Amino acid sequence: MRKLFILFTILPIIGFCQCLQTTLELQMFNHNKVVVSLDGKQFNICSKFKISGVLEGDHHLKVYQAKQYINPYNQSKSERLIPIYSGKIYLAKNKKTTCTINKYHQKEIKLKL
Repeated sequence: MRKLFILFTILPIIGFCQCLQTTLELQMFNHNKVVVSLDGKQFNICSKFKISGVLEGDHHLKVYQAKQYINPYNQSKSERLIPIYSGKIYLAKNKKTTCTINKYHQKEIKLKL
């Protein structure tokens, strides 16, 4: 009987007390590959960026698109980062923030619990 009491009362309380981490998910409207810089820390090129465990509050977000250029003189290839978006983003505590950069290079934010 005591085991049933523990199972049905204490375990659900422990399960509901666990909180979600603050998460940022970012992608382009057309799923192009981008380079993301959050508070000066630059991350690898990817089509869908996701980072969790970020502190809540205001952060500086920069999004770049990688573009390849060919030098006409020696035919060497180089990759340059073209800035697409630069601005501040607020990350709420224990919520998932989804940011989509639209075709006009503006951010669209959705918060999920």
